[in-house]
Amino acid sequence: MKTAVVADAHLKGLTDPNQASLVKLLDGFIANKLDAIIILGDLFDFWRGFNQVVYHHYEPVLAALLRLKASGVKIIYFEGNHDFNMGGFFTGTLGAEVHKASCEMEIDGKIIFCAHGDLIAGGLAHKVWKGFVTGWLCGLLVRLAGPELTWKAAAMLSKKSRDYGGKKPRVESVLRGCAKRMIGKGADAVLLGHSHAAGVTKIEAEGRKGVYANPGSWAGDKTYLVHENGEFRVESG
Repeated sequence: MKTAVVADAHLKGLTDPNQASLVKLLDGFIANKLDAIIILGDLFDFWRGFNQVVYHHYEPVLAALLRLKASGVKIIYFEGNHDFNMGGFFTGTLGAEVHKASCEMEIDGKIIFCAHGDLIAGGLAHKVWKGFVTGWLCGLLVRLAGPELTWKAAAMLSKKSRDYGGKKPRVESVLRGCAKRMIGKGADAVLLGHSHAAGVTKIEAEGRKGVYANPGSWAGDKTYLVHENGEFRVESG
């Protein structure tokens, strides 16, 4: 089974060149006979529910995902801290398997723990904030404001959320700590995004050996993961 793992593209809209490059990558997966794609969150710089404004800004990549589905590729999506409440397009039209937080899945007989990583590294304040933006009250405010005004407000909030360069080493350290704990508890591999730090690291914990793998950021170094023949590797676009 051949699986690709992509995260943190932070697509900003039609004028973002990263959208065109990501579409090219996704279409390439069809030619390379991919079986599944795992998206570890923050593919979009802002997504809260599906509406016509969101569809307009992200139509190229959404069309590419539809082509993946049509070719038989399974799509698995983990919501991040920039994209949540994925809505009917992902669960219905794409038939994607959507996870709001973490979960364990099986790939080629191995137990894989997957999450975006923001709820692991963000602390209590972040958990409270995410609870609000994914909840009914924020949903009501979004409906009252309308998609155009919401999009403009979200662009400002998203920029503030991305400006955490000095925190990246701490975030990656917390994620590695989580990977060690999960491997100690029985996971064979841990897949996390959020830190934008691509890599595949062997970890030993509680007498067990496993792997921590992070696809890095398509918005940054244009890296992603491929799992094939029982191994993870980092590739770049």
